[in-house]
Amino acid sequence: MSLYLKYRPQDFDNLEWQEFIKNTLRKAIADNKTVGAYLLCGPRWTWKTSTARIFAKSLNCENPSEWNPCLTCWICKDFLDESLIDIIEIDAASHTGVDNIRDIIEKAEFKPTRTKYKVYIIDEVHMLSKWAFNALLKILEEPPEHVKFILATTETHKVPETIISRCQRYDFRRIWDIEIKNRITYIAESEKVNIDDKSLDYIIKSAGWGLRNAISTFEQLIVDGAIKYENIIDNLWIVWSEELENFLNKLLSKDKDIIKDFDFLIQEGKNIKLFFKEFIFFAKQRALLDITEWKEIDDIVYIMDVLDETYSKTKNSLDENTTFLIWLLKLLSNWSAHTQKIQSSTNLKQKPLKIPENKREAKETLKSDPKVTSDDEINIEDIWGLFDDSEKGSKEQTWNFDKNTFITHLKDLGAKGSLILWIRSSNVSLDNNVLKVQFKTSFALKSTDNSDNRSLISEALNKMDLFDIDIQLL
Repeated sequence: MSLYLKYRPQDFDNLEWQEFIKNTLRKAIADNKTVGAYLLCGPRWTWKTSTARIFAKSLNCENPSEWNPCLTCWICKDFLDESLIDIIEIDAASHTGVDNIRDIIEKAEFKPTRTKYKVYIIDEVHMLSKWAFNALLKILEEPPEHVKFILATTETHKVPETIISRCQRYDFRRIWDIEIKNRITYIAESEKVNIDDKSLDYIIKSAGWGLRNAISTFEQLIVDGAIKYENIIDNLWIVWSEELENFLNKLLSKDKDIIKDFDFLIQEGKNIKLFFKEFIFFAKQRALLDITEWKEIDDIVYIMDVLDETYSKTKNSLDENTTFLIWLLKLLSNWSAHTQKIQSSTNLKQKPLKIPENKREAKETLKSDPKVTSDDEINIEDIWGLFDDSEKGSKEQTWNFDKNTFITHLKDLGAKGSLILWIRSSNVSLDNNVLKVQFKTSFALKSTDNSDNRSLISEALNKMDLFDIDIQLL
């Protein structure tokens, strides 16, 4: 038996991290106020299916202790042996059709053979077809008294509202890293496995908030009753921070020898996807560090943005190595255009448009432009019409706006580091009561454009005595 199954909770007492849900379900059983259908929602590996099984056992257990399954009666034992026919588990991913649901409905009409309730646990219920959902509607609304439905899903948005409205819904929270760490430590002590801190941190980091992933990785890495970080490096080709820093520095310096480094990673048999997963997190930390020291981060943000797009493409890529190579070549070939864009925006900030004070100055300014020859006819009335009094005022307002002060106020208001990061790397201007924030990437715009951030920006402007400002995020 795998360690994940061995240490899977079998009763409510051992069901950790979802305290509100388990206490509510236990109280419902104690007060005899259970309903006909339940919907368990939440990310993967958060004990949804385990909770459904424990709840099903608790409903039918012959000797419950504080509405917790005893695990010793014949019902609990038969369920553990998968020989209890009155608690039925169905994987909706492989039973998506309307005929499967009709079969459930027909059998649900018959009373349980040996238990108090017949319980149907439908896992990944969002995988059902439209017609299967329609067939399920009626029985969920008025299920027989002897039947309970427990639906579980990781993608609640794919479940029709008509189904959700007929269920009592419970949302499971994500399991945090510290909780996974405590669980792995407990399993290591129980299995008498020695594990060092670096190995433990690696397991947690690679699990991606998934307890099952963490336990599976833990079990995989055990060698002679121990897990050593040196063995992990040798067997899984873990990336050192020095390698990541060297790779990033070469990218920032536009060193084309980085292609040789990339080839070396492949020849060494390293996991390229894992390398770039580590790399993007390393670049993020570097950007956050640089911004606190008021360093320019445009290049790092550009690297992260392009890599983020590339990483998502690898899911459907025929060859991941080629996909990442294209990312490298794209970066190296587009550096000049990217640099020109930054320099152009910097020049605009450093040299704001000067508003001519009179028509004569406007004409002289135009004639001094190398693109305008002395033979060109200049209609000064048309040109001067562009510079009316309101525009002069708006330009003066632009000069008075200080970006660093604005960012300082955002920090004082408790803005998240990501908002500070994107604002710091963007072009910000105040013109005619309109604050324009021009982001360098679409990723930055999507990450920033929400009601909370707009509210913080408005408050920061108020602290600068700028009121009734229209905010445009571009």
